[in-house]
Amino acid sequence: MTVTGTAPASASRGPGLHERLAENPAVVVALRWGLVLVTAVIAFWQTLGAVATEMVAGTIITYLPAAVVLVVIAAVGISWRRATELPIYDRQTDVIVGVVLLVISISVKAMNLRYPGEYLTTHVDLLALWVFLLGGACMVFGLRPIARYRGAWFLLLVIFPVPYRIIVLPLGGDSLAAGVVMVAFGAIATGVATGRTLNRGLAGAAIAGVVGVVALIGVWLIFPHAARVVYQTVPAVGAALVASALLYVDHRRRHESWTPLGRPMYSVSVRKVGRPGLALVVFAVAMFFIPIPSYGQTPNQEIDGLDTRPPLVVPSGWVQKNVTRYDWVERLYGPESTMTVQDLFQAEGSTDFDKFARPRRVEVNAVEATTPLRFEVYPAIFVYDFVGDRFSEPIEVPLPHGVTGYLQTIVDDESYLTFTRLYWSWTDGQRTQRVSLLSVDNHDPDAAFPVPDLTVARNLATFMTVLFRGNSVTVDLEPQFKDRDLLVGCASDLINAQVGAIGEESR
Repeated sequence: MTVTGTAPASASRGPGLHERLAENPAVVVALRWGLVLVTAVIAFWQTLGAVATEMVAGTIITYLPAAVVLVVIAAVGISWRRATELPIYDRQTDVIVGVVLLVISISVKAMNLRYPGEYLTTHVDLLALWVFLLGGACMVFGLRPIARYRGAWFLLLVIFPVPYRIIVLPLGGDSLAAGVVMVAFGAIATGVATGRTLNRGLAGAAIAGVVGVVALIGVWLIFPHAARVVYQTVPAVGAALVASALLYVDHRRRHESWTPLGRPMYSVSVRKVGRPGLALVVFAVAMFFIPIPSYGQTPNQEIDGLDTRPPLVVPSGWVQKNVTRYDWVERLYGPESTMTVQDLFQAEGSTDFDKFARPRRVEVNAVEATTPLRFEVYPAIFVYDFVGDRFSEPIEVPLPHGVTGYLQTIVDDESYLTFTRLYWSWTDGQRTQRVSLLSVDNHDPDAAFPVPDLTVARNLATFMTVLFRGNSVTVDLEPQFKDRDLLVGCASDLINAQVGAIGEESR
């Protein structure tokens, strides 16, 4: 006997893990931001290494982590408001804008090679990083969602360090000045985070400003010798968190829900990334192979017992007429840094250096710092008013006791003068000294020499000129080292005198 019947229906299967993750807006947002950030790290791996090196050296760029945290606070505050953009999306426009921004990012990063001597000062590649992040976000999230966070994107421009340096250095350049600027930035970021309305944004900024100032004064009074990064981070970030929390609680207590958003999380407007995401990876890999200017390559000869505190011991055969001390270099090279300028004249003139055998003058600039990298962050153009002058590429010159010097010319087209500069760095193992010798092709005793001056702001004009016209406008392409023998002889005498002084002190 045959029994017929319908087979039992198989149990319906629910959505798999992949489908459940794809339907979770939080997971999708996290994965896509992960793609943007990972590709950014690949594209700017060398840049991030240079920033890390600077932070270890304790330069002013230690503000970056706090700045990024404040931008994240602003972005979180924006995300906790109800979106108002229209549900109109054009995927083709998203991709076009994203690709254009990525091409701009490549171009800006390549511009670093135009001014290698000022790389650590300007860090234009951090500006390229900002453009890359913006372009990548447009490609994976779309233009309208990114536009809703325009306040946070504008704040993220602070990772480009030139404006921060220009503000902090004239205020004193110390930890307190760096902290004041960061508190002001934290107040602005808090205003963006809490700005559901204009009044609430102003209230948030005011609260953050007051709390930040109080916290900064507290750090200054209780921990006056704390590292600069403490001044830059604790008051600003702490004040932003306190002010944002106060206004968040004030807003949520008027509503029944105490969930962070007070509403379901919005789904992403761009359903698939696909080929735009692959294009982002290709751009990142291509940018990885764009080099950054070399840094930290200047030889730094170590000599046990060397006295790095200027002024230098005057060697025989030279007469010192004047010595001037400049304490404002602490803004550039750190606490307890000192710079002196000594006017040295030959004890006896020679026709080898002047046809009338007049004693030649050499200006000796000596400055010390805790780490040699600081001299690359703030090179000579930030110590002297060399704005608009043309520099030749430095050439190596061997000097006594294993010291390596660098010789270059500086052409002042306005005064029709050419300066010859010879500089070197050496250390006692703890602190580093940079010595620069200057001569001028005007051999008169009262010839004009450049006067030390903090020129960070004015150098921005030169930087912009180089940015748009190229490095050739600031380079002496046909240098003539007329005073090479004069400066090499003076440098040898100075080095021997300093090393000889070590032996005398030991006895």
